[in-house]
Amino acid sequence: MTIATPERYREMLETARRDGYAYPAINVTSTQTLNAALQGFAEAQSDGIIQVSVGGASYFSGQSVNDRVTGSLAFAAFAHEVAAKYPNISIALHTDHCAEPYLDGWVRPLLAREADEVAHGHEPTFQSHMWDGSTVPLKENLDVAEELLDLSAKAHTVLEIEIGAVGGEEDGHRADIDEKLYSTPADGIEVARRLGLGERGTYMAAFTFGNVHGAYKPGVVKLRPELLGEIQREVAAAAKAGKLCSSVNVGLKSSDTKVSRDSGISESGSSDDSDLRITALSSAISQTNRPYTDADLHDNKPFMLVFHGGSGSTKGDITAAVHYGVVKMNIDTDTQYAFTRAVAGHMFEHYDSVLKVDGEVGEKRYYDPRSWGRTAEDAMAKRVVEACVELGSAGKALK
Repeated sequence: MTIATPERYREMLETARRDGYAYPAINVTSTQTLNAALQGFAEAQSDGIIQVSVGGASYFSGQSVNDRVTGSLAFAAFAHEVAAKYPNISIALHTDHCAEPYLDGWVRPLLAREADEVAHGHEPTFQSHMWDGSTVPLKENLDVAEELLDLSAKAHTVLEIEIGAVGGEEDGHRADIDEKLYSTPADGIEVARRLGLGERGTYMAAFTFGNVHGAYKPGVVKLRPELLGEIQREVAAAAKAGKLCSSVNVGLKSSDTKVSRDSGISESGSSDDSDLRITALSSAISQTNRPYTDADLHDNKPFMLVFHGGSGSTKGDITAAVHYGVVKMNIDTDTQYAFTRAVAGHMFEHYDSVLKVDGEVGEKRYYDPRSWGRTAEDAMAKRVVEACVELGSAGKALK
């Protein structure tokens, strides 16, 4: 199977962090763009991540259906079937940018389905999901992240969170280009306090360092990738100094008294098992309060980081971000343009053939969607290869 198992996906991410490269995460909206992404990863001999956004998931279901869960499952089913023909690469499937209004109608149902799949001895449909809490206060963001991390552990999936706001527009959501685009080391320490550094479940963190969605002229977007290094170093230092302990959130959701899956305690919350719950909670706190080792901190890169809004970034900024621990970089704007530019080029070149001009009948071979579709897929695949080379994943598909 080319779609990564949970174990292979974690191996992919850990290897990228250890060896200093990142995977392109390609947004797709159709079977054509999905095929283009697979083609690009195969040509680059790179493992990778293919993802759908909230709008992309709805679009996959068809505009008259317009249901993001249906679209997500259709995307995943097609991907599982077709990706099996690419045996030399591993691909993870991911849902991208799930903001608060979409949790109950999108990611929570998918996680529940995947937990059921795992409970019945099957692999989860998706390998990771993103919770985009960038528009809510940090405490609320992490309250939800804690809950989703527990659900992700049951579903054998990886959680991605976003801390700070990404500017520009993504699927109709806008954020200003201002100081909110820059996360702080204090934010990083709070994330580590609340979610741990892997002991409660695997997650990736998209800290913001000036990121902006969309395409902008040079000078508009001012990235500070060195901020990622500051966050990593200060969190590692706090971990070594034992400053990440928190008895409030260890093993418990902030909103209630549910003990995490790893504690082995039931979720009923009844008074009959209160002594057992207290004993287990104390054990969980003790385990989390243990000193972090150098192995836990991965050469002072405790977080697996994600780079959002990177279209048009300089090679230097991308290289620096990867150096500081970025293992996943979202790519959407550039691949959208590559695909559509090829379609536009075909239409302009064969204008008289794709249109029935002045009473003529055109030429079917040029308006056959397969003719321009193949050209568009090749163009997008080429851009995926470029991304793999730029991020250092090309030629490094796990054996």
